[in-house]
Amino acid sequence: MKKLVLMAMAATLMLAFTTKAVMAQEKAKAEKAKAEMTKSAANANVLLENDRVRVSDTRSKPGNKAEMKERPDRVQYFIKGGEFKRHYPDGKTENVKRKDGEVAFTKKNTAALENVGKTEAHWIGIQLK
Repeated sequence: MKKLVLMAMAATLMLAFTTKAVMAQEKAKAEKAKAEMTKSAANANVLLENDRVRVSDTRSKPGNKAEMKERPDRVQYFIKGGEFKRHYPDGKTENVKRKDGEVAFTKKNTAALENVGKTEAHWIGIQLK
């Protein structure tokens, strides 16, 4: 009986230590992924949002890649243009160049935008809801 109790206690301790180690590893992975995303994503500040529009001020450094997601119709005014590659879910890509002062309209789509240029791009985006 004492042997059974000792084995149960040992198993419980092992489980507790193993669980703690696994949780610590998962937390480290999550923090690393968050840091990667922060480093790789463009910096967007929402200036105005209501039930009809969302206006944001966005800066994208070379190498930044936004997450793949569906975006509504939108208008963008490029304060500082740049060179981009738009990635679509089916694996296709599209090269896009925007000049300083250019205004562009983009229809609703699902894509990820990557800054493939050598300079930071800066634009004001207006998403229609």
